[in-house]
Amino acid sequence: MSSQTFISDLQNHFTDKYKLSIIKKSNSNIDSSVSIIIREINTNFEILFIKRTTKDSDKFSGHMAFPGGVKEPYDSDSLSTAHRETKEEIGLDSKLNCDLLGRFSDYKPVNPEANKFIVTPFIFYLKNPNVKLVKCKDEVDALVWIPINFLIEALTKSTRIGTKYDKPYKDNVFEYKGYKIWGMTGKMLYAFLTEIKDYHT
Repeated sequence: MSSQTFISDLQNHFTDKYKLSIIKKSNSNIDSSVSIIIREINTNFEILFIKRTTKDSDKFSGHMAFPGGVKEPYDSDSLSTAHRETKEEIGLDSKLNCDLLGRFSDYKPVNPEANKFIVTPFIFYLKNPNVKLVKCKDEVDALVWIPINFLIEALTKSTRIGTKYDKPYKDNVFEYKGYKIWGMTGKMLYAFLTEIKDYHT
């Protein structure tokens, strides 16, 4: 599988075939965006995750996540938010260094303290896999690239069922070298991998 074939397949899929799910917003919602960033290195494709810095002011403190954050009044749209937050958090100019492959479906946390957030993910391909990333220490504790083939192999074992906030709860958990992806990011990752796995052969 060449990078050109895989990436073009993804771009075509999210442009022409993917059924985008958009959450209807109200004035009480907080818009935010994240970046699902893919690179090819040593013939393997990987997805970038951040481990958020632990701090009391962050509702997702210490979690594994995609780079991203809250939309500001000066952001023209959700994509602008993704570009800005990616640059602020990991020092990557995604406009310059990435190809936009498409938009993924909106997500909403189930955590009662955070369920006003509506998260819009965008999918990017990093054209230069060796571009230097610089983490914002106030927001990012670690940058973690995880091979897509590892994540796809973990799909069938990732589902976790239990009770949370006094309700039945299902999410997906992925563990890699001591890092654990779960919650909204785990569910988003599961859906994304399920959507692309047939192209990654």
